[in-house]
Amino acid sequence: MQVDYGPHGFTSMPINIQDDWDIIKSYARQHPGLYLKDNGSFWNTYKQTNAVPLNYVIDTAGIIRYVVEGWNEAAVRAVIEQYLPDVIEHDVGVVRLMAPTGSADSGTTIVPACSLRNYRSFAETYPVRMRIGTSYDTTVTITSHQPGQTVYVEFPQWTTAERGQLAVACTTELADDDIGSNNAATSTVMVNVDDIAVSAILAPADTAELGRGVVPAVEVRNLGTLSDMARVRFYISDFYYDTARVSLQPGKTDTVVLDIWTPALLGAFPVRCTCATIRTDQVTSNNELSQSVFVQPAGIEEQPAGNARFTLFGSSQNPARAGATIRYALEETSPVDLRIFSATGELVRVLETGVQPAGPHRALWDGKDELGRPVGRGTWFCRMIAGSFQAVSKLTTIE
Repeated sequence: MQVDYGPHGFTSMPINIQDDWDIIKSYARQHPGLYLKDNGSFWNTYKQTNAVPLNYVIDTAGIIRYVVEGWNEAAVRAVIEQYLPDVIEHDVGVVRLMAPTGSADSGTTIVPACSLRNYRSFAETYPVRMRIGTSYDTTVTITSHQPGQTVYVEFPQWTTAERGQLAVACTTELADDDIGSNNAATSTVMVNVDDIAVSAILAPADTAELGRGVVPAVEVRNLGTLSDMARVRFYISDFYYDTARVSLQPGKTDTVVLDIWTPALLGAFPVRCTCATIRTDQVTSNNELSQSVFVQPAGIEEQPAGNARFTLFGSSQNPARAGATIRYALEETSPVDLRIFSATGELVRVLETGVQPAGPHRALWDGKDELGRPVGRGTWFCRMIAGSFQAVSKLTTIE
């Protein structure tokens, strides 16, 4: 009320309802304009034993022009306007913001619209502005808006490029508008985007070793505004393919781990990862990453298994689940050194060391290292030295 009518000679002030009418009238006579009891914002303070406060309008002569329990804005406005010294002549306002509201998918084209009303008795020509987020700010001109009429106004098309919740405001801009409280209507619109991106290939790195298992891994990110499922596909040349899915909340990042890859060929090979949403990914430029991996010889390589005097047969089960039984044969008594190495040449376990008699032998490897820790799945090399004889045999564990 004060915003609308203050410039036209109106004063609004709360007063304690316990004061009698003579005191209330004396307060009113001290002001140059009409006096109004509070509009409801002070009710909790002034309620006495849950009574509804009186609201009233009193003129500068102390004459009560309106009094009633409760708050009736339309009635109060009508009384105030009868006694204002400065007449209200011009008033247009936004009745309703029609579009955009609710939600829309990114890339959708929408026609913004609102309805406007001329509340007074003069035809009006004035601008009306529509703002959406930070990217849309457009004004159209309403020409000869007739008194008492409501008009529907459309603005130029808006394409939803920004993401997330956007503020929407429609505002009339009549220069001599006497009532400002109805000049704007605001709302929000949620622009939804399905956008899953593969942000990094974490493994394999740019090099790998022959026979040494690598666990491919990628980083995926939900750049959209909705909870989504990332579908990941991973390729290494034409000999490896695996797929996985991961659920992602908006703005979150996760690591996707795929099935183990054991390089079997030397050379350079392309690596590629693609991802998408389970719906329609609206941003496809971030759905794929590519790089390459160079497979080089391992730190220790497999060598011939035997000669006329000695033989290394290797594991009786290959691949083995947790460990392996290594078989070898000696034609004569000989010192034997039997060890397990990693694919990079690091010592994992000493199985036997010392003189062994001629004949067939078995050595059990339980799949653990020198400290008794399980080594897990991977590729390993068993090296046998007997005198001047040396042989290496490859084995694979899958658990």
